[in-house]
Amino acid sequence: MKHEILVYNKTRKRIPKDFIENVISRVLNFLKLKQPVELAVLVVGKSEIKRLNKIWRHKNYTPDELSFGLNSREKWILPTSRQVFAKTKNKVLGLGEIVISSGRIHNKKKLTAILIHSLLHLLGYNHEKSVAKAKKMEQEEKILSNLEKF
Repeated sequence: MKHEILVYNKTRKRIPKDFIENVISRVLNFLKLKQPVELAVLVVGKSEIKRLNKIWRHKNYTPDELSFGLNSREKWILPTSRQVFAKTKNKVLGLGEIVISSGRIHNKKKLTAILIHSLLHLLGYNHEKSVAKAKKMEQEEKILSNLEKF
């Protein structure tokens, strides 16, 4: 079964839907995630992502992206300290939603970096919690350089 990646563009800017789906699939393959996932990518304008950032994170600035994991408000942690994900009947991991600011998508390399960063957040990586977790997020550079080889 393949991944289900839904891309919604709420702006007038032309967004490469196939490119977004391809990058996410390649990152999941690079991370050796064998189980199919479903997630949504929403592209919005600067004012909308700033509004969402203020509502959900209580921060008044325009971020590149926001990541909303399906279980992001839950305190469930497995003994292996891995994040618990929502699962559907057919064993698909429901990861959540990535919201991207269209104003931050300057080129495909920047878009790729934003997608990698967001996807790692949905998979449980968090650079804001501790130095150790920030180190794990450094995997972004390795993934990005690997994807650029293709």
